[in-house]
Amino acid sequence: MAVKICTKCGESNSEGSLLCVACGSSLKDAPIEGTLNADKEYPGSTTAAKCNHCNEHLEQGALKCRYCGTVVTRRAKSTPYYSYHTPSNAERSGSSGMETFGRGCLWLILGTVGLLFLAFLTHSTINIPWFIFIPIVILVFWLAAKKSK
Repeated sequence: MAVKICTKCGESNSEGSLLCVACGSSLKDAPIEGTLNADKEYPGSTTAAKCNHCNEHLEQGALKCRYCGTVVTRRAKSTPYYSYHTPSNAERSGSSGMETFGRGCLWLILGTVGLLFLAFLTHSTINIPWFIFIPIVILVFWLAAKKSK
């Protein structure tokens, strides 16, 4: 890493600095020591890669083999990521929210039909019109379903 040395106080500053961090003077003509980041070379892998098809050496960073034209494939250098799924309470119990909703609606419908059937069989003497009776029955079953949860 290259650093600029302040000519007034001698403080080391990063190579892109325009002012000294210690005294605030200009670093326009300050000498640079070390290798500039732009001049550094990062060789990457030191072992030469080989073509999987013709077994010839590949140039650094090549995408295709210059001898046979095969596209170069490289393995990922990172470790694979494994996701661990933790089941929710509904999955552990074996029933989803939709199944529970379906069972609740089934009992609501069957209960309403059963009560209507019972009322017609016994010829009930209660003088409640059917368009008022059905919403009352639905309300009762809905409240019962809410309390059972």
